Amino acid sequence: MGFIKIKIATVFFVILALCSCEKEDTAVILPPRPNALISLLQVGLGENYEDQVYVNFLDSNYEKARVKNNIWDLAFDCKMGSNRVMINGGKGVLLSILGKRDFKSNIKLSDLKWRWDEASGGDSIVLKNWFNEGLVQTNDSVYLIDRGIGSIGGRFYQFKLNKTFDGHYKIIVADLYGKILKVDEVRRAPAKNQVYYDFGSVSCLNFEPNNDNWQFCFLKCRWIYYEFNPPLLYTVTGVHINPKTVSLAIDSSLNFESIKLGEVFGLTYKEQRDAIGFEWKLYDFNQGRYTTRKYVNYIFRTKGPHPVYYKLRFTDYYNKQGVKGSPRFEVSVIN
Repeated sequence: MGFIKIKIATVFFVILALCSCEKEDTAVILPPRPNALISLLQVGLGENYEDQVYVNFLDSNYEKARVKNNIWDLAFDCKMGSNRVMINGGKGVLLSILGKRDFKSNIKLSDLKWRWDEASGGDSIVLKNWFNEGLVQTNDSVYLIDRGIGSIGGRFYQFKLNKTFDGHYKIIVADLYGKILKVDEVRRAPAKNQVYYDFGSVSCLNFEPNNDNWQFCFLKCRWIYYEFNPPLLYTVTGVHINPKTVSLAIDSSLNFESIKLGEVFGLTYKEQRDAIGFEWKLYDFNQGRYTTRKYVNYIFRTKGPHPVYYKLRFTDYYNKQGVKGSPRFEVSVIN
């Protein structure tokens, strides 16, 4: 019996000695847990940025429409009573105003003055005065459109604009030599911002999603550098917001992960379509590649009596294969 007690005591002291030799646990610092409320999204525009993509970041199926940038020439405002018609600067479209006359058969292209829309799409657009609202009539001017080199369906067309009896658009299209090709109706779509026209196929296009189903669109657009003489017209990959559903503020002072609702109320919100523009990315000449401005926060405010705020930042311009033209971004509701 005494031997058994001695054996048990020996085992106990051995276990105690082993335990005393074990190293103390070292605290492991885990990486921060990903915010489940932040959506990580990526859109492929094509390596040459040839696609125009509409995004709804509130939908799991966030890509709402995709078309080629070069399939349209004119964009018609769908708001009833509006006369706004814009040109596709990202395609390189230019317009010349030939004045009040019939279609011409002997146009000398070298004598023409070419015009373009401003990037903001505000009042500085070529076709802002085609309709005289005070007299409720068209100014009956002839316009010549240059659709750019290599345009499918031809480069130059003449056209006139008018209104139908029920308030939609009417367009009369002629070729460069004055032969009328088509008298067409461009009908407004009340649920959309714009409908489009393609002179190559002489047809209306209705590809834009309903205006309550997207917040912004990736597309080619034109930027003008007026410090050059003559001005330098430059094609960029831009982002246009949807002013029917959101307004936008830009901030670089707040930390993206920790932005609080109280911090964004006092920001300045804009509704101009190029509020984001194209400088969300920059070209690094040392690295020979694009980098995104991760420190810039884009704050979206929804329209309506109870606005909701969202934060977004761009994190990359390349896909996993290293191909450019694939903007990646993070977006989250602000609480």
